[in-house]
Amino acid sequence: MNKNGILFLIGLCLGIFWGSCKGGSAFKVQDLNGKWAIVSVMDEPVTLEYRPFLEFSTAEKRVHGNVGCNTLSAGFEPDPKDMTAFQLISPITTMMACIHFDTETKIVHAINHITHVKKGETPNHAKLVDKEGNTLLLLERIT
Repeated sequence: MNKNGILFLIGLCLGIFWGSCKGGSAFKVQDLNGKWAIVSVMDEPVTLEYRPFLEFSTAEKRVHGNVGCNTLSAGFEPDPKDMTAFQLISPITTMMACIHFDTETKIVHAINHITHVKKGETPNHAKLVDKEGNTLLLLERIT
């Protein structure tokens, strides 16, 4: 095999390797399965004593959680054409009077505008974003 053939094979192998790494790094809706703490809302840290959380069941296409002192429940439907996109279906919350109502209001507002999931800065983080790609909720994996 001549020098050009060897260089071609090396380039092909590197291209396949880098391509597989790029494809593998996308965070998919199915990767949300489990329990996640809400770390920040629209880039503002959540500083409540009891950290709000969301728990996704991708098998059941359901999400439930706690947004402070109220609970949240919704269905969700992944987009079959885009593995990072999903739509929340009929999100509902309880309506108890809460001390930190402003934080809860921000979380509920954010939840109603989420369209996609993106990989966070570490493997234990995920970003829930709107259609423009703005991070609405930063999540940290609990389980």
